[in-house]
Amino acid sequence: MSPEKIKDCLDRLGYKLFDRGQYWQTNAVFRNGDNKTAIQIYKNTGVWKDHVENSQFSPFKRLVEITLGTNDKNEIKKYIDEEENLGSMYQKITSQQKLEMDEIYPEDCLKKLLPHYKFYNDKGISDEVLKNLKGGFATNGKLNKRFVFPIYNEHKQIYGFSGRDMSRYEGRPKWKHIGRKKSWMYPLYANDLTPNAIKEKDQVIFVESIGDLLMLNQFGYFNVLVTFGLEISTKLICSTLSFNPSNIVISLNNDSQSSRNKGLEASVKNYLKLLNFFDKEKINICLPVKNDFGDMDENDFKKWNEKLLSIDQQAQRSRILSALDSMKSIPKSLLKNKSIIIDD
Repeated sequence: MSPEKIKDCLDRLGYKLFDRGQYWQTNAVFRNGDNKTAIQIYKNTGVWKDHVENSQFSPFKRLVEITLGTNDKNEIKKYIDEEENLGSMYQKITSQQKLEMDEIYPEDCLKKLLPHYKFYNDKGISDEVLKNLKGGFATNGKLNKRFVFPIYNEHKQIYGFSGRDMSRYEGRPKWKHIGRKKSWMYPLYANDLTPNAIKEKDQVIFVESIGDLLMLNQFGYFNVLVTFGLEISTKLICSTLSFNPSNIVISLNNDSQSSRNKGLEASVKNYLKLLNFFDKEKINICLPVKNDFGDMDENDFKKWNEKLLSIDQQAQRSRILSALDSMKSIPKSLLKNKSIIIDD
């Protein structure tokens, strides 16, 4: 049974689906629930889980049965074609699927993190900003000698960690991540500051790293989401869609001193990607006035804010088209959106 047929079946059963990449989320229609993230349904198999009841993963046929309130084969056939062998669709989750399942960590594991804030204090980050994100220094385990930030999902569960190296040993990666970065929506669920700020300002700012986030928080910008790299993930886009902001700001690193400004090129690609979901008038590119926000002081932030407020949409689109002409290896799926920019 294809994802399209599974979706059609769910639509007919009254489920309003929210796209989360490899799976959908929806409310529990069978008990008149209103929690839009209660039920998780995988697109490729229909295998589903009730997170509110903390149920085991079950076959799609079972979801149809409990939604209809019957296991009458004649009724089930109206929604499921038995010839497609849906009864066996709930095969054991493959090892690949298991790897894609996010591991959940207990909240009390954070008690092991120490409040050693000097490293960030010296960079101008206050204790308050670090405490808001529940960060702390790890003295053992996979993130030993790193300042660790827990990553929360929409159920307020820890499902990952990001650790900044404090040892400064040669060859040691600056950042180490535990969990699937592509599924992270950080720091949306770390506290109420981020969602409240996004709603209040009606704006989302995308940045590359936690270091950028910390400095923006320090200067009062809490409507910020971290991409953990050069691409805005599907998960982040879905989260942004739920807010439907009137303004989206792409603020990846500004590699203007390099022979190739990778941050600008990535920003242009993300701009094209976001055009699949948002009107072009809503999307802005406003890179840091220095390499990244971590390098910026109070004066730099004033300049950046003035730059953001003075963006001319027509001039911006001209710059994006000019950048596109000089870029190589742009996926066709993105390049097709060039016509949206041109069409005024």
